[in-house]
Amino acid sequence: MSMLDNNQSSGDSKRTLIAVVLSVVVITAGFLLQALLFPAAPAPAQTTQQTSPSSTTVATPAASAAPQGGSALVPAASAAAVATASQSAESAPLAERKYTISTDLLEATFTNKGGDLISLKLKKHADKDGAVDLIIPKADGSGGLSFAFGGAGATPVTDLMNGMLLDSKTIAFTRTYLANVPGKDAPVPFTLRKTYTFRDGDYMFGFAVGLENSVNEVLPLDSSGFAYSVSLGPQIGPRLTMKSGSSGSDYRKYVKYVGGKKKEDHPKAGTALTLKDQPSWVGIAGKYFSLLAAPELTSFTTTLATNQDPTLFQTDSITISRPAIKASKQTDAYYFYFGPKTNAELAKYDYADKNAFQRSGLNLERAADTSGILSWLEWLMKKALNMFYWMIPNYGVAIVLVTILVKALLFPLTKNGSIASARMQELQPKMKELQDKHKSNPQKLNQEMAEFYKKEGYNPMSGCLPLLIQFPIFIAMYNLFNNHFDLRGAMFIPGWIPDLSQPEAIFRFAEINLLIVKIDAIRALPIIYLVSQLLYGKYTSAQTAGGQNAMQMKMMMYWMPVIFFFILYNTPSGLLVYWIISNVLSIGQQMVINDLLKKRKIALEVASPSPVIAPGKKPNKGTIKGSGKGSSKGKRK
Repeated sequence: MSMLDNNQSSGDSKRTLIAVVLSVVVITAGFLLQALLFPAAPAPAQTTQQTSPSSTTVATPAASAAPQGGSALVPAASAAAVATASQSAESAPLAERKYTISTDLLEATFTNKGGDLISLKLKKHADKDGAVDLIIPKADGSGGLSFAFGGAGATPVTDLMNGMLLDSKTIAFTRTYLANVPGKDAPVPFTLRKTYTFRDGDYMFGFAVGLENSVNEVLPLDSSGFAYSVSLGPQIGPRLTMKSGSSGSDYRKYVKYVGGKKKEDHPKAGTALTLKDQPSWVGIAGKYFSLLAAPELTSFTTTLATNQDPTLFQTDSITISRPAIKASKQTDAYYFYFGPKTNAELAKYDYADKNAFQRSGLNLERAADTSGILSWLEWLMKKALNMFYWMIPNYGVAIVLVTILVKALLFPLTKNGSIASARMQELQPKMKELQDKHKSNPQKLNQEMAEFYKKEGYNPMSGCLPLLIQFPIFIAMYNLFNNHFDLRGAMFIPGWIPDLSQPEAIFRFAEINLLIVKIDAIRALPIIYLVSQLLYGKYTSAQTAGGQNAMQMKMMMYWMPVIFFFILYNTPSGLLVYWIISNVLSIGQQMVINDLLKKRKIALEVASPSPVIAPGKKPNKGTIKGSGKGSSKGKRK
């Protein structure tokens, strides 16, 4: 679909003027549509319904008549009773035209071809192509917020509609259709009206679908139980390609809010999934942006579909189907949130006084990713990160400072854990003796080991406790640096790390599939991470146990960093910056701890008359093994 200019030529203007005059004549003469085309804009929140006194069921329609003007509705796209567009060629628009509505946050573009929303740009958020557009069309130009008569799978309406700006932030599209109704000598006209309402300060907009019969009878719209469907797709921006999707820098997933809980759905590619439940809202979430739909309908059916496209690779669409209408007039309201996936923006729709649409209790913030039970810890980390950014406006520096702060707070635990590990090695020879002595009696061994720990004043869990405490902190920081919205587009080092939410690259080339990972660039951060992790392992190797455990620890020490090198190769730069700084600080801390342990060992040797036997080493032939104050030296006889 090519982009057309919003301004018509002088010839078009004359034809438009003639069309308007003829339209007034047609309306006045026969169809009584004055009240439909020029009423006040319907508020999206209002829903009116007038029950027809006639039968509530619609009979099977007659065959469709030829169109009087505009394109004929494809049978699969229309409700069974809809025959044709009723407007004459003179009264219908002569060409496609585009309209733009702009707020302080959004720039929305519409086409009168179906009255669809085809572009929605976020003014305050940019990518490499400019402002982020949350509507990415297919190769043929189709996509956006579209309308179809019938249920999911129906072809969207593409007839040219009359567009009208009701005010600077509201636009309406109208078109009259004819329907063959059993028992009627002539087709019955009804009018479709689509109204979009935007407001400054909101990433939400209202969408109203108005349908009105020209007579006081039930609207003849019933195709397999559905009147019409509203569809969103094929992809929300920024543009998602297979390459960026596989790198972990972005993703798309279906989310919904049912029974007070956020849930996810995963339809199979190429197979539409019809939801059994009716969510309060449903949407498509990316890593940083979300598209959420909250229908104000008492009943509707939601269908999700994931497919492939030659240019988009993956497409994701949501279709909301409205049941058949048993009234002569109906206006349905929908609210759509197209914007950043941040708590600050999403939570505005929990309180009526925080948004222009006076929505409340929507719980849209549930669409944001959190660390679950560790959300409070992630919140603290985020506060610290933003505090450091306020002091030094560079998120890369802020990540470094947060990592230093966390390491400093955890240093006492790290030190105690290392001392506990060293103490375990000192006790290892005596523990080995007990194990050999009672290897055939596990119950006796456990009893002896418990008494031994009590006698030595040692808690075997003391070395694990620091790790258990550090693990949730690591999870919270991982989630923060991997998903924090403010890191999107945040530069750390110009020319090297321009975006902390994306993988950095020092040299790019055609993609190579290494089976375990696909690479298209030489990246410095994963290499630096690997070196730092190996060095950290070297400095902690002195704390590993002897024997078979030592071999296992060495395998972990050298192979795990290599495995993580490939796992983290395409991860966001911010996460790797955190991990590298954490490793460097851990190396420094371990050097200090090793020095403390060396001094402690010397002090013990001076205080004890017996030598301290290093783990894994055999005592000298002239030395009698012993432990504690009862130890003594002597020569074997």
